Amino acid sequence: MNRTLLALVALLCFVPFSSAQDIVIPPARIGLYGGLGIDMSSMNGKIWNSSYFTGGQFGPHANDSLSFANGSTTLAGTFGLIGGFPITPTIHFTGRLGYNNINSSSTATQNTADGGTIQHSISGSTSLLEFTPGVEFYNLFSGISLHPLVGLEFGIPLSSSLSQTMAYKKSLPNGDSAVTLNLPDGREVPNTTMRAALMLGLGYTMKLSEKFYLQPELTYRLPLTNVSSDPNFTPWKVGQIRLSVNIFFAIAPPAEPPAEAKRGFTVEMEKIVAYDRDGREQPVSVVNVEDVRYNEMFPMIPYVFCEENKSEPSDDMQMLGIAPEKGEFNPEGLPLDAIEVNRNTLNIIGARMRKYPQATLTIIGTTDGKAEGKTKDLAAQRANFAKTYLVTAFNIPADRISTTTSALPARPSTSNDPDGVAENRRIEFKSNVPDVLTPLTITADNQRIATPDVIAFHTKITTSDSLNGWQMHIGQAGRTLRDLRGTGRPGALTWAIKPNELSAAQVPIDYEFTASTVEGDTQHVSGSIPVDYISSVKKRTENLPDRTIDKYSLILFDFDKSTINEDNQRILEQMVLPSIKSNSKVAIIGYTDRIGNDDYNAKLSRERAESVRVFLASRAKDASITASGVGETRQIFTNDMPIGRQLSRTVQVIVETPRR
Repeated sequence: MNRTLLALVALLCFVPFSSAQDIVIPPARIGLYGGLGIDMSSMNGKIWNSSYFTGGQFGPHANDSLSFANGSTTLAGTFGLIGGFPITPTIHFTGRLGYNNINSSSTATQNTADGGTIQHSISGSTSLLEFTPGVEFYNLFSGISLHPLVGLEFGIPLSSSLSQTMAYKKSLPNGDSAVTLNLPDGREVPNTTMRAALMLGLGYTMKLSEKFYLQPELTYRLPLTNVSSDPNFTPWKVGQIRLSVNIFFAIAPPAEPPAEAKRGFTVEMEKIVAYDRDGREQPVSVVNVEDVRYNEMFPMIPYVFCEENKSEPSDDMQMLGIAPEKGEFNPEGLPLDAIEVNRNTLNIIGARMRKYPQATLTIIGTTDGKAEGKTKDLAAQRANFAKTYLVTAFNIPADRISTTTSALPARPSTSNDPDGVAENRRIEFKSNVPDVLTPLTITADNQRIATPDVIAFHTKITTSDSLNGWQMHIGQAGRTLRDLRGTGRPGALTWAIKPNELSAAQVPIDYEFTASTVEGDTQHVSGSIPVDYISSVKKRTENLPDRTIDKYSLILFDFDKSTINEDNQRILEQMVLPSIKSNSKVAIIGYTDRIGNDDYNAKLSRERAESVRVFLASRAKDASITASGVGETRQIFTNDMPIGRQLSRTVQVIVETPRR
């Protein structure tokens, strides 16, 4: 029990060194070690021959058949040289040459025939020159620089000493009587032998500099031989718990662990989820594809965005180059994609200005109010570019278009976030005819609509290295549906499924996510999602209910606002309410962009949805209306570009009505 307690105490002394950090693997090295040993003796020595104590009253009481059977625990010091080199990044050879001292003592008591007692004591000490070859095992504990070690220790006796005492004590009527005899000085442990022990332990490596390392170490020496071969002192074994510190100098470049062991690089698809109409997260086990009559209202962002210090939008921001003389531009012929619709803002405005000859247009050029403020006339150049394009491409009379400038937009995005600053680099539009900037509605029969229509892929990446990049490929029957790319650790990867994007067949959706580290390691995970396709023919054959889906996106909530402005009220009254019937189911879902705190954005999205619900419920009292907010967790549009962030500040109203 005492030995176990001592071992635990020694181990607790070592625990503070075992905090998690990057794994340190030492190179080839040489240095010094020093420490303190706890000697645990197991002794069975005989009492010395009584001839040492002849004469007087003491000799007759000696008993040379009595043995010492008690163990002892004492302290000893050790120091020496240490070296090592890696055989592999995991297995290292180590060798130690040093001085060690082992001590032990024991007592025995006997009663004498005359009513007295004799206390026998023995104490031995041996100094050794030790050589310890061993093996250390690195990189076995994830994230901690602990390493086990094992070896054989051989000790050559340099000197030894043995002292024994014998004390006689008896109670007499006139007081106690006591006599103590000591063995003659200078006696050595008889027949000392070479010591052999098995070394077992744990070490912890710390890097002090590029060349110097520190290594606390806790070991136990299990004795394999006796201290003495003399039959009077057999068996006599001494085990030792040793707490030492090694400090060494690197004589070679540091050893690198295997990449997979060092970094533990893994990639998993943690979950694939969607959100129901109440905003609750649901696992995606199948995607249903259905032919329906589909109407979607795409909001018109009355802005065109420019890159920093540029007077014209890039190709990513706007589709230009329309030549009306070669054919009329038809906004209703655009894809069912809000991003693509708003990449044609100038073209839609041009077509509507031609449709409404009484309409006039005001164009406001703005800057971000920061670095761009130093560029002279940049705001004016942006406004003039838009006017020139409309006049040239759509033959709009120049006197129907006026331009002005502003250092910042009238309703700017935040200037405390790079995304907000980028959104303030824009060209704004106002018209006396609301229909010039009204949302674009596209109606189509037998559109293939997916349920759920937005899927979020959540990945789990484990690595101690920095990620270099990632990509997500989504396809169906070898056809690419979406390729997403990015750097750093990805959040939820959102896929908004466009109408008609999935095939008209029971073909699963395949996905593959790949991530790479700055060290060049690559891992990937892949899988598939079943698709259940219900065609309009199947509906008629099986008498399944048919339905109409009307989807309206209310935009544009101002940055950080949830109130319904005049434009949104007009859209609700003129476009949304007429489509709501008494048997309609109306789901209102609020969204936000990625700017700001997650919890705050979730609250803001709920407030936006609720403000729309209250407005519609006061007018369409027979319909079933629900409202929820999902914040930025479900990005229905990419937030990597200003158009997508503006479109994300929305409330979608989805009206499902059975067709009679």
